[in-house]
Amino acid sequence: MKNKLLLLFLTISILSLSAQNDAVYENWSSIDVDYSINKNIDIYASGQLRIKSVGDTYNKSFIEIGSKFKINKNLESGIGYREIDQLDDTGSQQSHQKSERYHGFVQGTVDIKEFQVRLRLQFQREEEKELAGWELFKKDFIRTRIELKYDIKDWKADPRIGIEFFTKDNLNFDENYKKYRFSFGTKLKLKGPNSLTIKYILQEEVRVDSPVSHHILRLNYNYSIK
Repeated sequence: MKNKLLLLFLTISILSLSAQNDAVYENWSSIDVDYSINKNIDIYASGQLRIKSVGDTYNKSFIEIGSKFKINKNLESGIGYREIDQLDDTGSQQSHQKSERYHGFVQGTVDIKEFQVRLRLQFQREEEKELAGWELFKKDFIRTRIELKYDIKDWKADPRIGIEFFTKDNLNFDENYKKYRFSFGTKLKLKGPNSLTIKYILQEEVRVDSPVSHHILRLNYNYSIK
């Protein structure tokens, strides 16, 4: 009971902070397929569409491929490549902005009774493509994510709560802390190799003159090939 009250209090607190900023509402829908080469190496492919559910026209889509490497029982790493297409609807003409992103991560997991704690550190670089050719306009971010999963006995929809911090260029939070994402949801194991993740994400900008709150419903279908 105490855990449920603490979770409710935390959710209300986060939402009350977002009420002070301008807000947009989005839906992120994705399909993932992953294949286990062996017990230590997985490869995957993913496609995602992000659209505004309320407000001005907006969408972003991407295709991603990558692999994950199991180092030991509690530690894994991975790399990935993403090709991004974003609709730019500013002004009287619509256009599409192309970009590419590369990332690498390391992730550790610890089980403590009914809880599973996961810590993830990711470096990513995005390069935008201008209409006249490649301009190496680079955006580097380091993302630090903490996720907590609670195992409820005889219950398939175990709750997951997480928070992720974005720092530009390096981990100097005093100068480069730009935004965070709070998430709450669950992962449902369906029949066979299928699963569905349902998640609410609150993304908040920091250290900007006009911060915008992003309220996001994320739906992710995954098919695993062993």
